[in-house]
Amino acid sequence: MKKILLAGALALIAAPALAADLPRRTAAVAPAPAFAAPIFTWTGFYVGAQAGYGWGKDKWAISGSATDSFSISPAGFVGGLHAGYNWQTGALVLGVEGDVEFSARDKKASRLIAGSTYTLGSDLGWGGSVRLRAGYAVDRALLYVTAGLAGADITQTGSLGATRVKRSGLEFGWTAGAGVEYAIDQNWSARLEYRYTDLGASKLTTTAFGGSVTTKADTTDQTVRVGLSYRFGGAARPVMARY
Repeated sequence: MKKILLAGALALIAAPALAADLPRRTAAVAPAPAFAAPIFTWTGFYVGAQAGYGWGKDKWAISGSATDSFSISPAGFVGGLHAGYNWQTGALVLGVEGDVEFSARDKKASRLIAGSTYTLGSDLGWGGSVRLRAGYAVDRALLYVTAGLAGADITQTGSLGATRVKRSGLEFGWTAGAGVEYAIDQNWSARLEYRYTDLGASKLTTTAFGGSVTTKADTTDQTVRVGLSYRFGGAARPVMARY
């Protein structure tokens, strides 16, 4: 009996030492979180500049003591600044944008009416627009349409001999178009855009041809622009990879 108790005591004493010699199982270490490639986003404010070429048409209708109709087509350089905000969800990009630009376009045309030469002129100056944009994004490329309100400073003149009339002021209408924009890097993007603008009708009234003559002009405009924008907060969003 004493031998059994002695052997048991020796076993209890030796157990920790034997356990220390056994190979230890280390705890698993959680891997560090991994991030996938950043996802580009169009969301954010932006400012930029644009330049291009515009061609318009003034359709004149003369009524009163003499009647006639014809059109003139002012064309030339356009350039200015723009600013806006985009919001992206999935591939859909919605935004609002405003621009202001100068148009170096003027045109004059003469018409022989009732044996007299009647000269009409149209000069487009400063203009601008406020528009909504909606687009479809394919990573860094954005295809979009845009539409909204437009206005321009138009000077229209009419002259017949010593009789001259002039009208200058802001004309308002609508504008719509489409374009493509590409993000060069996280902050800079370039665009190509076409827009059609209708500024409605304006009237000039003068005394000519032995009576009162009213000249009505319907002004439309088409432009192709290239632009460069700086986008604030356009950094890509890193996303955690899924395993």
